[in-house]
Amino acid sequence: MKYYCLAVFTALLFISCEQEKPQKPSKIDFTGISDDIKPGDNFFMHVNKIWYDTIQIADDQVGVGSYSFLNIPQKQLLQNILEDVSAQEHPKGSIEQKVGDFYASGMDTAQINKRGYTPVKPVLQQIDEIKDVAGIMNFVTKEIQNGNNSIINLRVSADTKNSSINILHASQAGLGLPDRDYYFKTDSASIGIQQAYKKYVATLFELTDNENAEAMAETVYDIEKKFAEAHKTRIERRNIQANYNKFSVSDMTGNEPNIAWSKMFSELALEVDSVDVKQPAYYKKLNEMLGSVSVQDWKTYLKAHTLNNAADYLSAPFEMAVFEYNKVLYGQSKQKPRAQLMVQQVDRKLGFALGQLYVKRYFDEAAKKRVLDLVNNLQKAFENRISELDWMSDSTKLKAKEKLYAITKKIGYPDVWREYDVTIDKNKFYENVVALHKNEYEYRMKDLNQPPNKDRWGTTPSTVTAYYNPSLNEIVFPAGILQFPYFDVEADDAVNYGGIGMVIGHELTHAFDDNGAQYDKDGNLKNWWTQDDLKKFKSKTQQLIDRYSTFTVLDSVHVKGALTIGENTADNGGISIAYDAFKMTQQGQDTVKINGYTPDQRFFLSIARIWRVKTRDAFLRNYVNTNPHSPAIWRVNGPLMNFTPFYEAFDVKPGEKNYKPEEERIKIW
Repeated sequence: MKYYCLAVFTALLFISCEQEKPQKPSKIDFTGISDDIKPGDNFFMHVNKIWYDTIQIADDQVGVGSYSFLNIPQKQLLQNILEDVSAQEHPKGSIEQKVGDFYASGMDTAQINKRGYTPVKPVLQQIDEIKDVAGIMNFVTKEIQNGNNSIINLRVSADTKNSSINILHASQAGLGLPDRDYYFKTDSASIGIQQAYKKYVATLFELTDNENAEAMAETVYDIEKKFAEAHKTRIERRNIQANYNKFSVSDMTGNEPNIAWSKMFSELALEVDSVDVKQPAYYKKLNEMLGSVSVQDWKTYLKAHTLNNAADYLSAPFEMAVFEYNKVLYGQSKQKPRAQLMVQQVDRKLGFALGQLYVKRYFDEAAKKRVLDLVNNLQKAFENRISELDWMSDSTKLKAKEKLYAITKKIGYPDVWREYDVTIDKNKFYENVVALHKNEYEYRMKDLNQPPNKDRWGTTPSTVTAYYNPSLNEIVFPAGILQFPYFDVEADDAVNYGGIGMVIGHELTHAFDDNGAQYDKDGNLKNWWTQDDLKKFKSKTQQLIDRYSTFTVLDSVHVKGALTIGENTADNGGISIAYDAFKMTQQGQDTVKINGYTPDQRFFLSIARIWRVKTRDAFLRNYVNTNPHSPAIWRVNGPLMNFTPFYEAFDVKPGEKNYKPEEERIKIW
């Protein structure tokens, strides 16, 4: 149940503190190149092999590098802030008081350990008092407001087919393992994870003074496995049309009386006349199981999910139980220091308050303007590439360009900061968490039946990430990613266009990947393609699916081409667009070498460096099964084997392992 969703992208960042400013390696030198590996055989390892063989993954981490793993040193910067503000008194209700006192409450492990599981006892008592199906749903409804989405998963966002209004969406839920496939796999690694999960659940029961803990864990697992049978796979969930199913609440209530939708929405004070049910089969199964599974077994299940939901906020034995399970799932051999865990909690629950303090202390405002210039240059390059496509008609090209220039650009941090209407008590960690969960629920549900808030961000400013939102047709680049190795205001264009330029091109291409391409310029799920163009586009994406499905990691584990097609399309497009934009610069049109490398070579070396990563095998195995991104090595080698300028820059020849004849180089955008 407890696992960390990390997207693996990467490049190493070494950070030390000098007046609290991150220190960075040379922006000019590309050190550690392995001449023993030809660029055409394995460019990722040509650039990264020496680093890969010498870098050590810390015992309390699952990987090292950047993007998601760049958040590891990034958290030290956040910890600096939190240690400062938590040691001082601040005006009640100020952002410094809220983030500082929440951090301090979580660092008071003596008090947390003294309380044991006392904070969650009232909730367990409520479960004990359940007598029937109506009681089950009453409890589930109340707990939704506390962030415990055990069997019902509700969220508010734009109507997929009418992006001008927010509606309620219901998605499949109910599982404890990271993915439904884990319940059915029979390989030794998966069986080990199943056993570790059951042990984790049993431990939660043991820690709360339950007898027959192992039998209770089996009951929970059996219920979840029944749910898993009705879950769509991750690949099936990529079918946007099939995952948009709008039903009236009256029909839902009639078809699924045990769930009692109308009563639930009334108790939640939600004005809802229809819901987009993403995976109807799950809720049909839930309704059936509410009638067929005994109330006692349901109570066991609800206790397990309640305890799992609370485990991170209870005493040390609960925290250790979570870690022991994650150790099997990801290979992490040592628990993270308490301060790191609390930085993560503050960032997750008060992230935009903490983000204000981060931006004020660490963000270079010059980066915002420079990156906007890069985004604008890449848009021009993308427009030119669309014009030159040999497989798309003029009418579809016109629509594509309209969508391209309708994209909203968000860089650095929000223009309007989120406020947290919540009271934080320095001495009550668990109660603070509950208050923040309730605040989050209320904050999200206020958007129901309202136009989407276009000032809102889906990630905190300090996070090293970037994203494209199809419903709002926007690209977002937080302050966290606007640093080395992705970007530096002092670096030459080859390095920046191969770094943040590639990321920008990646996010722009998401507007035109297999899913993004189904949305129009206003964010509606609406076809803007001619029938013939759409057929050609699907044929090209299938080529990428087939190609990536041949790639392996951990010797025999294959990349899931159908799961990763969106990200692979964006990687291939991102490199092409960034390169074209780079060639529009003075350096891009020059041939002057720096430290022995041409501008084009430096562009590609920068790409290989930003995806530099090393992970534990257990983490990578789970990543391939659950993450829509390809592993880092194939985020470099996969696109480059399709890109002719790379062949020219490094004189890649037939016979080299990643060489593809011109006619086999896949080009979409």
